Amino acid sequence: MPSNDVESYLDHTNLTAADFTAFEQLLAAQRDRRPYTDSDWRLVLSSSARDGDGRWESTYALFRPGAAFGSPSVDDETYMRVYFDEDGRALPDHPHAPGSLPPFAAELAEHLPGWTVQASPLAPGRNLAELRSQAWGWGRLPWNTASAPHTALILTGPDGERLLAVRTSADAPLLVGAARPDNVPAYDPRAVHLPTPVAFPAGAPPAAVAAELTTTLGPRCQQAAWQARASAATHAVEALRRLSTAYIPAPGDPWGHGEIGSFDSQEDRNRAAWPYTETLIDQGPYLVAGIRSAATIEDHLDPAIGPDLRQLHVTETALDRLREVRDGWRADMAAITGDRAAAERARDRAEDLRNQEAWQCAAPLTNGPLPALAAHVAPRIGSPEPNREQQVKAALARTGPVHGHSAAAATSPVPPTPGALRCAR
Repeated sequence: MPSNDVESYLDHTNLTAADFTAFEQLLAAQRDRRPYTDSDWRLVLSSSARDGDGRWESTYALFRPGAAFGSPSVDDETYMRVYFDEDGRALPDHPHAPGSLPPFAAELAEHLPGWTVQASPLAPGRNLAELRSQAWGWGRLPWNTASAPHTALILTGPDGERLLAVRTSADAPLLVGAARPDNVPAYDPRAVHLPTPVAFPAGAPPAAVAAELTTTLGPRCQQAAWQARASAATHAVEALRRLSTAYIPAPGDPWGHGEIGSFDSQEDRNRAAWPYTETLIDQGPYLVAGIRSAATIEDHLDPAIGPDLRQLHVTETALDRLREVRDGWRADMAAITGDRAAAERARDRAEDLRNQEAWQCAAPLTNGPLPALAAHVAPRIGSPEPNREQQVKAALARTGPVHGHSAAAATSPVPPTPGALRCAR
């Protein structure tokens, strides 16, 4: 598999019946543990999934192209991803745009102002595999990658909540549960409470379904997404803190080698830190925006949390700079040319530079306020927004003026301090 963070999967457009026959024969040979080779394709890996009762759910394989598709490019590894049914027959991948909304979905959309309702394509293979990957916390799914449900809808709310609605047949109940938020990485499942899918009778009025989604299921999905993002970001910050205390021996110093928490060089330490830094790049902006939206006047006046809120701009600046580092690295990687050996050396240099810059820019996040603030506002995510005017009055009544400044001044964003964050370019 590729080692440079780039994966490319070829489209099926130019494949022929002979290619799919080769895929099936290669997979069957691997399953039966017998030798088989093909001049145009090589099986790299295969994977099958079954549910808790042993029922088949999905099978896919990755194939490496040979002479038929030319030599692989120097800047990435290229694969063909192919899905199969339970009997090992290949499912040609012809993804298509979602069709028009069925009447029920169109009427449901009318009762969900600010939401988007989109029909999911249901072609066997990749479409159904991607639909399965959207289901978040559903447990056993009522469809597989070869047999499609009757209807599948993706519903996206104005505050980022995402729901998946599936009807297995024309007269079956409508199952609605959480859809996986974009860019949510691995997290501690003990920290996330995923809502259980809700079954609506086949004849349920769209208005009643919409009311349940907006008042109950949607907010629970918001809360679960926040918990997942906060859990991933907190884990990343804790990992960076541990790495910041790792022992790195000076050149020629034999002490510390092999110790727990030690690295042979700064490059090794920076390389280990990059995945955690990238988690913060992806999740940090969501958390910062949510904190700013959920923070109250009382928070700004609270001596326990107010200073952290007033330092949030330092976190934003660090995240912006880290995004620039990643964007610059991706541009450098795309521009690499030359033979394979030269390209590998150029990729290694680009990654080392990326890791070095990212480590320096991530320093303000290591001891920053993001995890604490995310935990502080977590109970408010998905809850109705409080009345701001009453909030101000209550805060002033409890705290009074702060050092001669008004409450309104306390809520004003603090502009970034010039030179608050300097990173080596």
